[in-house]
Amino acid sequence: MKISRSTWSLLALSLLLVPALQAQGLEITGTGATFPAKVYQQWAEHYSKDAGVLLSYKPAGSSAGVRQIQAHAVDFGASDVPMSPQDLERHQLFQFPTLVGGVVPVVNLPGVAPGALRLDSTVLARIFAGQIQFWNDKSIQALNPGLKLPPLAIQRIVRADGSGTTEVFVRYLQQSAPEAAAPIQAQGGRAQWPGHTQGVEGSGKLAQAVRATPGSVGYISSDYVLKEQLAPVQLRNKRGDWVDPTVASFRAAIRLGGLFKNDLEATPLIDIDGIGVWPIVTATYVLVPREPVSLERAGRTLHFFYRSFLLGDKAVAGSGFAPLPIATQARIVSLLSGFRTQSGQPVPVLGF
Repeated sequence: MKISRSTWSLLALSLLLVPALQAQGLEITGTGATFPAKVYQQWAEHYSKDAGVLLSYKPAGSSAGVRQIQAHAVDFGASDVPMSPQDLERHQLFQFPTLVGGVVPVVNLPGVAPGALRLDSTVLARIFAGQIQFWNDKSIQALNPGLKLPPLAIQRIVRADGSGTTEVFVRYLQQSAPEAAAPIQAQGGRAQWPGHTQGVEGSGKLAQAVRATPGSVGYISSDYVLKEQLAPVQLRNKRGDWVDPTVASFRAAIRLGGLFKNDLEATPLIDIDGIGVWPIVTATYVLVPREPVSLERAGRTLHFFYRSFLLGDKAVAGSGFAPLPIATQARIVSLLSGFRTQSGQPVPVLGF
């Protein structure tokens, strides 16, 4: 499905012609995944300023986002791990993707330039399983013959909260290096890591801990790598290429993985075989009630995402994320326009 430039222009024009929403005293709230948090917060800031609607997003982890929207404690929840169709039906929620990004191993290695360290999935899994304990281990040195690796102990920094980033990262290790990753026990958005690790709450604190700890290694979303000036590693993908975590390598995974080609069902983007593909790529999702109680709150919430989708590539420029395919964005916009409240009233996605 190809959406013409003129069609997008007309949609954008219609949005600009909608009367301003009257928003006194009302705040729209969302919570959940830390993976897309900086983008959602930036969108919220722009929306609050341009539309006159107070809208906020609190990063609290994917598990919290799911719990809060199920309890109707927020207007939207966010999760990096999609809910199953059965759970969506049970809780009467609608789920749609918003962004695509990479989960990136990051390190603090004195004397090693950012992006210079190379790791494959087996060595990475052995590091996080506590089987490799020093940075100058021969298995790491074999992948980096040109680097002088420091004789530092490896300090593993992991997420202690319920995190979609953790779930995606562990799934990659177990899928691409099952034998080496076997000691790591996945527990939904958490994991049991053998030996001693430093657990922190949220991506922001993980970034701080890695920066403050020489010899450390952690995992974090691609946008934090940029904004927090962290040192990413190169990974060897399934084809055998050494790849950097860039928007181009995420787009390669989107294209070769056929992301949301026919519907909005989640498409795995882990360890995709292809040239230039970053091997740990995931979409992130938003959850809203299928039949909201409040016409006004639902209208403002959906208008927020509608407006953000209409910005297209501009909405994620410089964020470290890749936008959804244009056809997918158009499909979501169409679906958002068909919401009705519990009483059957159409939700005014374009405003009041």
